[in-house]
Amino acid sequence: MTGSVPTNPDVRVRAVPERVAAAVAYRGRWTRSAYEHHLDELQDAVVAAGFTPVGPPRFARFDPPFKPWFLRRNEVVQDVSRASQEGPGG
Repeated sequence: MTGSVPTNPDVRVRAVPERVAAAVAYRGRWTRSAYEHHLDELQDAVVAAGFTPVGPPRFARFDPPFKPWFLRRNEVVQDVSRASQEGPGG
């Protein structure tokens, strides 16, 4: 995407630092309770896999509001870092 210029003046392109994240996808309406339920599952899986959640979680909603609720796609995303496996002195 380097060198790409948006044709819409309301769209901006910006570089963001590289990061590692875990995500869980689900279908249906976006609600606070669904988000929190999937966030809890995601954070449990992140810790079980040996990672540490970093920073605030976020969500992604991919579909327009006129799409039927049962076809909508959502994600909960959490930045992670590898949990240290070694003690002091390595």
